[in-house]
Amino acid sequence: MAIAYCIHYNKEKKRTEFLLKNYDYFDGNEYLAGIFQKEYRLRILEKQDGIWFMILRLGKKRNEYEMVWHEDVGNFIYCVEQSCEANDQLEKRLKHVIDIANKQLI
Repeated sequence: MAIAYCIHYNKEKKRTEFLLKNYDYFDGNEYLAGIFQKEYRLRILEKQDGIWFMILRLGKKRNEYEMVWHEDVGNFIYCVEQSCEANDQLEKRLKHVIDIANKQLI
């Protein structure tokens, strides 16, 4: 099955999140982060490992994203700066990254 995403607004955190479907892997965000690095020259700024979660912070200048794997939710990504422009840009980038991943994983 191909990787896809859906958009979810997290009312508690007051942010738009892009939930990855058919892609629930603990270390999966590191793979996608590698594609983001290659395609958009983003770099990993920080990595937090927890018992039930892992957070990778990617960024370059004002474009910072957090990729999260959580035991209960799976993998998702969101913009640290929650603006319409930032979310639109992330969605375009995510579509491209998912296309690459789907081609590589077939």
